[in-house]
Amino acid sequence: MNQVIYQDPQNNAIRASNFKKLETDCPFGGLGIKMVGSGEEVYFLNHRRYSVKAGDYMIGNSFTRSVVQINSQEQVNGLCIDLSPDLIREVVGDWGRTPSVQSDYLLSDQLFVNRYSVHNTILGKLLLQIHHRMHSWDLKNDLLKNELFYRLAEGILADQFLVVEQLNKLDFKKKNTNEELLRAVLEAKSLMDARIVDPLSLDFLAKQVGISKYHLIRLFKQVLGITPYQYQQKIRLEQARDAIMDGMDVSTAAFVYGFTDVSAFSKAFKKRFGASPGFLRKSNF
Repeated sequence: MNQVIYQDPQNNAIRASNFKKLETDCPFGGLGIKMVGSGEEVYFLNHRRYSVKAGDYMIGNSFTRSVVQINSQEQVNGLCIDLSPDLIREVVGDWGRTPSVQSDYLLSDQLFVNRYSVHNTILGKLLLQIHHRMHSWDLKNDLLKNELFYRLAEGILADQFLVVEQLNKLDFKKKNTNEELLRAVLEAKSLMDARIVDPLSLDFLAKQVGISKYHLIRLFKQVLGITPYQYQQKIRLEQARDAIMDGMDVSTAAFVYGFTDVSAFSKAFKKRFGASPGFLRKSNF
């Protein structure tokens, strides 16, 4: 079932999907977003297969050739959002400070097509809000509707500005090579984000993304400015900080977020945030 939540005269639209079985062409209107709220959908975009699970989303445009497959015992629900070319051009015009991301890029066959996580992007945070609250929002309110579509367009623009910057850091001559390597880096990053406390090895990450571990280290640092190990430490420390601020004691936070030695954790924490975890906890209560 596809339910239209709202569609305006400019063809900006939000639809909710709910299926157990499905195989069909899945065109993107204007600049489109496909998000999975629960279960798994398989997309074939431009002849490339993507397994899109709960909390993942894809973006594409009218040039993106797309087929979706769903085969589940349970209902798989998601969001389909279309943003009109006119809206995208208007937002790009308002964002005159981002010349590397123009409507000509976002609405062309040059758009970088990839799977993203709602937890790692500006757009993703807004998609989560929509998915959780779409049936309670007053979508008869024109002000809310117009603001919502504008914010979605802004989220895509901000995220794609970062993607273009990352692609420009890769120095291979072929565009397709740069895109494949960026997908590998972002997939490794996504795996670490999703399994923050797991002892993921470099060999495992490299195998999952299909490149050698030394190539992964070099590309990861080239794109993100730090190594995979440094990134893992960064996100673990940030999660531990948030847990401590929410009331978790220091030794528990160290253990939960992958540090076997509290002293080493405290030292890394202070280097990262400029204060010890104990001081942060005391100052927060």
